[in-house]
Amino acid sequence: MFPFNVGKWMGLACVRSLVSSPASIRQKKLIHKLQEEKAFREEMRIFREKIEDFREETWNFRGKISAFRGQIFDFWEEERPFWEEEKTFWKEEKTFWEMEKSFREEEKTFWKKYRTFWKEDKAFWKEDNALWERDRNLLQEDKALWEEEKALWVEERALLEEEKALWEDKKSLWEEENALWEEEKAFWVEGGRHLAGEPMPEDGPRRALGGQRSPTFSRGRA
Repeated sequence: MFPFNVGKWMGLACVRSLVSSPASIRQKKLIHKLQEEKAFREEMRIFREKIEDFREETWNFRGKISAFRGQIFDFWEEERPFWEEEKTFWKEEKTFWEMEKSFREEEKTFWKKYRTFWKEDKAFWKEDNALWERDRNLLQEDKALWEEEKALWVEERALLEEEKALWEDKKSLWEEENALWEEEKAFWVEGGRHLAGEPMPEDGPRRALGGQRSPTFSRGRA
């Protein structure tokens, strides 16, 4: 099982490297995206300030229109000063409309950039979701590999426990066999003392003891 486990560890290392690489690329893209969004929001804030300034200019111009109309009704008889003021008024109006034209051009450019930004933003989050789904699948595969390896370790541990039990049984059998051989050895030593001086039968100690075999010897041989 050892080469198999090493192969599993190598496979897991490869999976982790695959997971870490897209995650790093995704993090860099997220940081860049957040920086772009921050800059874009700053432009939006500046543009809103310009809108407020334009509105203020509009209200001021409307006030001048009201004042001019009031002067028309109040100074109808003073024709020359009125026309001088009217001339000045039309100059100011021309300046105002030129400012409005410039503002509208800037507004058009802004909204064009706004639409491009949100189009890129949509594409970015679509790609980000795909990367996230890929990372999630890789993590699920990694988890499955861990579970499989855990099961293999549990199986290996059970086998080791079983092997240990077998060794314990074998050790007990060896100890019992050694005890039986010691008992048999003592029996033959004691039997040899009683039979000293008598000729040894042709078939050995068994016939000398009347053909009866020691129960201990029989159990030991068994």
